[in-house]
Amino acid sequence: MPDPLMTLVDDAPSSRQVEDLLQPHRRLIARLRRSEALSTGDVEAALRQMTELASTVLRVERVSVWRLCEGGGRIECLDLYSRRTGSHEKGMSLGIRQGPTYFAALDTERCIAAHDARTDPRTTELFQTYLEPLGIGAMLDAPVFLHGQMVGVVCHEHVGAPRYWRLWEELLAGTLSDFVAHVMEAEERAVAQAEVARYRAHLEALVEARTKELRASEQSFRDLFEASPTALVLSRVPDGRLVLINSRARQMMQLPSSVGNGEIDTARFYESLEDRDRILEDVRCQGFVDGRETRMRTFDGQPRWCQISARVITYDGEMHIAAGLNDVSGLKDIEQRLREAAMKDPLTGAFNRRHLFDVGAGELERARRYDRSLAVAIFDADHFKQKNDRHGHAVGDEILVLLSKIARSQLRQSDVLARFGGEEFVVLFPETSLDDAFSVTERLRERVAAAPVETAAGPVAQTISAGVVAWDRSESLAQMIERADRALYRAKESGRNRTERG
Repeated sequence: MPDPLMTLVDDAPSSRQVEDLLQPHRRLIARLRRSEALSTGDVEAALRQMTELASTVLRVERVSVWRLCEGGGRIECLDLYSRRTGSHEKGMSLGIRQGPTYFAALDTERCIAAHDARTDPRTTELFQTYLEPLGIGAMLDAPVFLHGQMVGVVCHEHVGAPRYWRLWEELLAGTLSDFVAHVMEAEERAVAQAEVARYRAHLEALVEARTKELRASEQSFRDLFEASPTALVLSRVPDGRLVLINSRARQMMQLPSSVGNGEIDTARFYESLEDRDRILEDVRCQGFVDGRETRMRTFDGQPRWCQISARVITYDGEMHIAAGLNDVSGLKDIEQRLREAAMKDPLTGAFNRRHLFDVGAGELERARRYDRSLAVAIFDADHFKQKNDRHGHAVGDEILVLLSKIARSQLRQSDVLARFGGEEFVVLFPETSLDDAFSVTERLRERVAAAPVETAAGPVAQTISAGVVAWDRSESLAQMIERADRALYRAKESGRNRTERG
């Protein structure tokens, strides 16, 4: 009887088919980022939407999201979607004793791709208690990391025979786990904002009730300030000097205990003094600011993204600014990764076709307005299909990744490299003549041909063919690429491993 896993490997899609399969990945990112449930803080609805979309795109029967319980000994299900019944469940739990190897893998691996879950050493312990009763044959599980710690896992479960997970599916699973981390971070952020709001209301009530006897209650105020679960600072309005800073704020901003109150200016903690001045101006004009996200830095210069809520109060008979700080650096990192995932090809790291045309529209307008030159090159890997068929798609992927890496090493920071489809890449050269673009492309071609590509199958000789054109001021970017593609075709017809002008 043929091995079902080998059958799945033999049926692996071509690179062009992989490109088509990745389109749901990009649409998924866009849909999740625009999710109304996420924007309104409805965490349960956001997770339900994600599990349903993941089930459709990955074609799996079951998708679930689990959170690591306090102590790390169990994971609890936040949402389980069954594609067959269209239903959602939650509340189930799985203990570390049922699968200690699986729990260990969650802490160390970016993605657990168990093609045959019954025999995979990371999941086989779950066979009797979990896999066999549910008929699960393959699992694709992506741990969720928040602030550098594993806090949960997104599980994609294929019911039936074993299934070989493709690279694009593993990449998608990782992106979905990043989205869940984004949801959990947003939930933490909402809780922190509520805490700041509750404390601010309490502080206002306290200040109003105690205005006449402020001096007598100064020590009580300091005690309350220090006991707050929120990072709080109090600074003088005239000179910005810190008067009070509680332990939470000292820890967040890495302020040594040797630095006393009144010895440091708040300006030290801002990446940009303009940001500080805008906050101070708004506080002076309105009396407060709420939830202002600002780039800051710690006492020793480490960058931080903080959400600031501040207002003017009277302390010790003088005007001061009381501010609450919430560190949102982790959320900003996740947002940046989601933005990059939406505009980059996940395999090669080059920009995708959509981003190429977005940037290209602006460069064409700039070249037209300021009478600047512009050039485009298109290149692809010679005999790529034969190498794919001979060595396998994994080797083909390695070739594409290396071509992208070599191309980036030969290009300027202002040049735009994009994977156009399959084994084709396009380079946009702003403010570049045809001769200069041709020279750069030739250097790239020579660099690729100079040495074989080191792959899992051993060294593979590789060359590229390319076409280069200059903008004639009457055509669109798509028309330029079409002319460059015709020049590429001439290079192929002339024997390959060459560059032709268009």
